[in-house]
Amino acid sequence: MLRGRVPSDADLVRAAQGGDATSLGLLLERYRASLYGQALGILGYGPQAEDAVHDAFVVALRKIDAVREPAAVGGWLHAVLRNVCLMRLRTGRDEVLFDEVRLPTREDPSERSVEESIDQLAMREWVWTALSELPEVLRVTAMLRYFGGRCSYEEMAAILGVPVGTVRSRLSQARLRLADALLETAGLAHDEARRLQESSTRYFGAAAEEINRGQGYELLLNAYSDAPACFLGDGQTLHGRGVVIESLEGDLEAGVKLHPTNVLASKDIIVLEADFENPRDDPFHCPPATTQVHFQRDGLTYRVHLHFAPRPREEEG
Repeated sequence: MLRGRVPSDADLVRAAQGGDATSLGLLLERYRASLYGQALGILGYGPQAEDAVHDAFVVALRKIDAVREPAAVGGWLHAVLRNVCLMRLRTGRDEVLFDEVRLPTREDPSERSVEESIDQLAMREWVWTALSELPEVLRVTAMLRYFGGRCSYEEMAAILGVPVGTVRSRLSQARLRLADALLETAGLAHDEARRLQESSTRYFGAAAEEINRGQGYELLLNAYSDAPACFLGDGQTLHGRGVVIESLEGDLEAGVKLHPTNVLASKDIIVLEADFENPRDDPFHCPPATTQVHFQRDGLTYRVHLHFAPRPREEEG
């Protein structure tokens, strides 16, 4: 791990290709917010977007050696993420066969088993350590899939004596654990991402408290530039600070409260996830929850993509 300066993307890729899992974790943390924003744009609001990011992380863990231009790894990661999303849309299922994810390289990497790939990356010890911390049923399933000669889902189901759906569910959980382990490794070793995360979490938390106390929305408004563009989930685009003010004023007057549940931050991109608490006399004023992707320049949001959880039908309320 490089010390004394903030490592560039190229630094992190080269270190990761040399076997440094911490550098790979830091690289993925650096791009997590922008990747999540891209997944939301393709898959829409919901857990599939977050799952797609985790899938892309595992592809990166296995295939980082395929990156030919380390300085352009951001484009490579976004291309991987896009291919994962398109595969999910094409199959109509959560299942992603990693060997079928097309890699954005100028030349096709040579065919290797997962075990050989991990050996080349010198990350085998890290991967086995991460796997050893999984519950036994997840560990066995992951070992069969990633280190057992590419068993099919049907073969794994027969070996484990469980339905195919259970195999898919266990692999999904294992991928999530591996992705989280990479990010945790980066967070423990480097504070670049943590500083951004903590600062953004404090800011949006204070803005929500201001709104929830009925004291206004100045903090949240101050996150925007003078002329932001707001992209809504239905394809509509609105422009100008007045649009933001009108929305905030309407919610404040109605007594809506905002409860942030998660903040992701990377350079120039912040993802805010939050629940809405509607007043009892107006329970359908806002959707249940929102995910906002803030694209920033000079510390201010000049473009925001707004995604909302589906509204419950009033007759069900």
